[in-house]
Amino acid sequence: MRFSILFNSALLAGSALAWRGPLPRADPSASSPSPPPLPTGEPPSPGGPVPSSPPGTGPKCGKGYTYCGYMLTSSGHNFGSTDISKAYCNGLQELCANGKPKTDVSEAVFVCMNDQPSNVELLCACGGKCRNDAETNFIAHCDKPCINN
Repeated sequence: MRFSILFNSALLAGSALAWRGPLPRADPSASSPSPPPLPTGEPPSPGGPVPSSPPGTGPKCGKGYTYCGYMLTSSGHNFGSTDISKAYCNGLQELCANGKPKTDVSEAVFVCMNDQPSNVELLCACGGKCRNDAETNFIAHCDKPCINN
């Protein structure tokens, strides 16, 4: 008896779906909807880098993603080198003399703290090279230990 009730329920559900007809499929050639406009909020906090670009072309990064310093000043991320140096020195004051980093800022690992307005914080001053490649799933990291003191 129990089998017939379950079986009959499945038939009813299946026939209801068949009666309704196939569901429409998304057209893969159609363009995807554009993302919502980015909110215009307050400028970055004093602890983070201040965008040095005109509005609309400012720094861009994905919140929670890691980046090598050289990536942030290129690849369409639009961070200025002074912005990256400032974030480095905010994170490792002992490795900065008079606001000038003692190691190569482009070989440091940063983490994006906000999407818009974008700002980054230092995660690691690499003792070697910063890597971000397919071999490591494009997760920025150092090939040698950090020299954070």
